[in-house]
Amino acid sequence: MDNSTYVALSKLSALERQLDVTSNNIANASSSGFKAERVLFESYLEKSNAAVGGEGTHYVLDRGSYVDDTPGVVVQTGNPLDLALTGEGWFAYEMPDGRTGYGRDGQLVLNAQGQVTTANGAQILDLGGAALNIPPQFANALTISDDGVISSPDGGVMGQVGIFELPDRQTLSRAGGGMFVPQAEDAGLVPDDTGSTVIQGAVESSNVQPVTEVTRLIQIQQAYQHSLNLMASDDELKKEMLSRIGRNS
Repeated sequence: MDNSTYVALSKLSALERQLDVTSNNIANASSSGFKAERVLFESYLEKSNAAVGGEGTHYVLDRGSYVDDTPGVVVQTGNPLDLALTGEGWFAYEMPDGRTGYGRDGQLVLNAQGQVTTANGAQILDLGGAALNIPPQFANALTISDDGVISSPDGGVMGQVGIFELPDRQTLSRAGGGMFVPQAEDAGLVPDDTGSTVIQGAVESSNVQPVTEVTRLIQIQQAYQHSLNLMASDDELKKEMLSRIGRNS
């Protein structure tokens, strides 16, 4: 294969990666607290042989991705168990598989055992890092202050929702449902000290902009088709050249 084919292949590989990320963003446009993912690409210049001349050949390199931590819109629900966060803090959860995850999903439910969980079954943690439990009879009568303290109707404290710092993002992997899990098993919980607050009876919506993401998806598909057409045209030119050489020989 010549350089033009390798360039097209590098672009196709990058576009496939961007397609996967964009599709996942769109799929989570309605997931509470979801943070969109963005990809990073870089142009790699392979210098031409001095005898040939020219600047060189540019290839596309996938340099990874990053989390878009732009806050989502806070939507009032009126459900006393729903929680939204303002600021840079994150909730922590005990995942169904036992791992600790981080997220901003505050659309919570209380099961028959008194466990406060997300719709996916992850238990939200208290300030001490333990799974939060509330007596089921208080599900619709509790009060949660802006620092996460949970009080019963008579003023008794039943616990405190934990607000934590997100670990180094280079050590995190996505675990589905808008959650992130540290790769290091011994990563400890660090309480947030940036002034983040809890809003009861509300949830933070996904920060994905569906129209923008769908437009990006169309652009990716068009660029992908253009690269395929380029490879096909280059292949046809080679076939034509070989055919002419064969006729002249």
